[in-house]
Amino acid sequence: MKKDKGKSKFEIFVDKYYMLVATLVFAVCVAVVFAVVFNIARAKEEKERKEKMQSEIGMLAPDGRDYALEKDAHPEINEVITRYHKALAEDDEDTISDILVYVSQNDLDSIAVKSEYIDSYDDIVCYTQKAEADGAYYVYVQYNLKLKDFDTKLPGLIGFYYCPDEEGNPKICRQSDISEDVISDFYAAYSRQEVQDLYNQVALAYNEALDKDEELKSYMDGFDDMVKQEMVKKIALRSATEDPSETSSEETSEPAEENTTDQVEPTTTVNIRATASEKGESKGQVGPGTTLTRIEELINGWSHVIYNGEEGYIRSDYLKVVGSNTIEAGAKTVTVKEGVNIRNEASMDGSVIAMAEPGTKLELIEKMDNGWSKVKYNGQTAYVKSDYVE
Repeated sequence: MKKDKGKSKFEIFVDKYYMLVATLVFAVCVAVVFAVVFNIARAKEEKERKEKMQSEIGMLAPDGRDYALEKDAHPEINEVITRYHKALAEDDEDTISDILVYVSQNDLDSIAVKSEYIDSYDDIVCYTQKAEADGAYYVYVQYNLKLKDFDTKLPGLIGFYYCPDEEGNPKICRQSDISEDVISDFYAAYSRQEVQDLYNQVALAYNEALDKDEELKSYMDGFDDMVKQEMVKKIALRSATEDPSETSSEETSEPAEENTTDQVEPTTTVNIRATASEKGESKGQVGPGTTLTRIEELINGWSHVIYNGEEGYIRSDYLKVVGSNTIEAGAKTVTVKEGVNIRNEASMDGSVIAMAEPGTKLELIEKMDNGWSKVKYNGQTAYVKSDYVE
């Protein structure tokens, strides 16, 4: 073997111990890679653990209730909900009045008009979440709506607050019947992903049903306007046929209602659509703190609203009632031309009671000489600048 000439001691060392050095380098590399992979895996595992913990915490209300969604878990609730929807289709006023916490004559008129077009609510399924009060639940009612003269059924979903009264009688509460605290808790329950998924599934099925039946789709596009026109006729007929001389003094102390509108606010940023459908053209967005006037709450889970003088539709579940205004039959009214503050005094220094949107009707008590109009709003005397109403 020849001697290594011209090589440095380091080169001679590397030649002699090449395999040992290579093994050490490889071992170091493996160790580094292993450490990196291990740390990534551990970080991923920690992230998943935190997400799971947050998800489990999110299932519980502040008082520890489980917001988990149950399907057809309470036969007594299913029985009441089924009976209520049967009454809606058959215009059974006695049953409706017995089950709802409160129902106005306008509500009954609206139900009567819609029942002329509705054949039945089929395949009812009740999804429930436990509410805070004893025996109370948030109920999401899924159904297939059968309209007269159409074979295609329209999927629907609507939310209720189910709560027995003091005597233990089962009652269905709509959003306008419950307190702000319950509304807030209901919204937290409604915001659960499984509830949102349910609403999205039903909305998709509704649109698919319409896409498969062009005649029904065209019919539903004009359904709300048709019902509104029938409502106007029915209210006018009722007002014309009521004989004041036949009513007792007790009855005349509470005049019949002509029109009730709610002031509502979105609970989150939401689209205003041209039609009562997820496929309806978006006319813009509104968010929390924006007050709108609700003309009617529709049977398909949408609300007919006025905003900036224009009509549109918003999913009812995204709205909360912040005030209401009832106009008595035969009363003089004024219509708001521009957004205007309703005040407790005929002065710009008066406290603001509410904000009225263009198109809102107010019961007029008196047009005053000082440029203000005295109106009735939410059961109390109030004032608006006359320049803003007509």
